Amino acid sequence: MKRLSMILFLGAAVLGQVPVASATEVGRGRDFGLGVAIGSPTSIVGKYYLSQENAIDFGLGFWTYGWGCGRHGYCDGRSFDVITVNADYLWQDEVARGAKVNLDWHIGAGGRFWAGGGTALAARMPVGLDLMFRKPAWLELFVEIAPALYIVPGVGLDLEGFLGVRFYF
Repeated sequence: MKRLSMILFLGAAVLGQVPVASATEVGRGRDFGLGVAIGSPTSIVGKYYLSQENAIDFGLGFWTYGWGCGRHGYCDGRSFDVITVNADYLWQDEVARGAKVNLDWHIGAGGRFWAGGGTALAARMPVGLDLMFRKPAWLELFVEIAPALYIVPGVGLDLEGFLGVRFYF
């Protein structure tokens, strides 16, 4: 029976009776992606689509954290090399659908934890654009900024920024 179904499907496809999918598969069949993001901090990133409108993103980053360290070329003694972990809940919506690409935007809420020579904890609100291709349908490019409110070791503001790529499975 399976063999007959496959023959009928292939025959219909050859005759043009089965519509060929032309949409990107990101978030619509391929729900889990892994990649890299260059920025503040450079990270290994992932994203899991819960639905077409909602996703969870996460990252494992590597950076030097501290007031006046790294960005301006000097350190004031309150900095340390760290590994960071972040996770965010995202709301997504389409901006444009084209013949070759889809453009979505997202906004989210989440947090970041820094660990190394000390610890830091921040609440963050990522906002970004996601560019998904019809071919290859498993690729996503993104840009994101995320205002962060640090609450540990003290109160402070930061602006994180990323340019990245994810490959979906």
